[in-house]
Amino acid sequence: MPSQFVHIECYSLTPPKKTRQNAAPKWSAGDILAEAARRPGACDHVTAPLQPTLIHGATLEQVEAELTDIQSNARDAVGRRLRKDATVLLAGVASYPSGGADYEEWKRLTVEWLHGKFGENLRAVVEHLDESHPHLHFFAVDAVAGNVKGLHPGFVAAKGAPNPALQRKAYTVAMQAFQDEYWEHVGGPTALARIGPRRRRLTRDEWAREQADLRAQAATMQAARAKLEDVQMREKRLSELAQRTLAQAERFMQRLDALDAPQEGHEPPAH
Repeated sequence: MPSQFVHIECYSLTPPKKTRQNAAPKWSAGDILAEAARRPGACDHVTAPLQPTLIHGATLEQVEAELTDIQSNARDAVGRRLRKDATVLLAGVASYPSGGADYEEWKRLTVEWLHGKFGENLRAVVEHLDESHPHLHFFAVDAVAGNVKGLHPGFVAAKGAPNPALQRKAYTVAMQAFQDEYWEHVGGPTALARIGPRRRRLTRDEWAREQADLRAQAATMQAARAKLEDVQMREKRLSELAQRTLAQAERFMQRLDALDAPQEGHEPPAH
């Protein structure tokens, strides 16, 4: 099987005018959302565009409206308004190999992982099936801070480093950990390699053996996950049963106390 692919970037409503020499113009948050929404003129690379399927959260139009609101109202730690080129949208894409047998499970695990990674900041996940590889676009915002670099593990790690060289190193290490986390939760259980064969210079036979190992490992991980979920379900049922039993016992004791209490208008017997 091929290797995993997941990538994230931060975008502003107004991209910075300064770019590296000969570099392509940077996309804005609106450009990214328009491409994901398959708006006319925004997805010329797709031969036959199809409307995306919303599988989590708000519509892309609602996300875009929220970005405008955040840009207007958010303030930094000292009360200043956000810069026009402040990054207010974290956007990412995760793709799955065409014809793979575990696509639905991969999709479920990816959305589950995104929930765990971004929590309430995750605004939308949409599915595209009109390119060579099925893939998901996901979007996160920070309605409080405004700038989404605090949601990006690479930027968070780099911020604490004292110089540019250590910042680049911290960024790289953090993003490798990001890929590792995704593989542990999604890539591994769906038989995707963490890193492809070319980057490790594997021969065809070595790659074939690794694919077989990955499929066996994925089956083991899926079985372990199913067993864990079964154990968790049993624990939940036992907890619910214990709570019901305690509630019934409490009601029974209350009835006994009521029977033992002196009745109104009756004197307790003399001793």
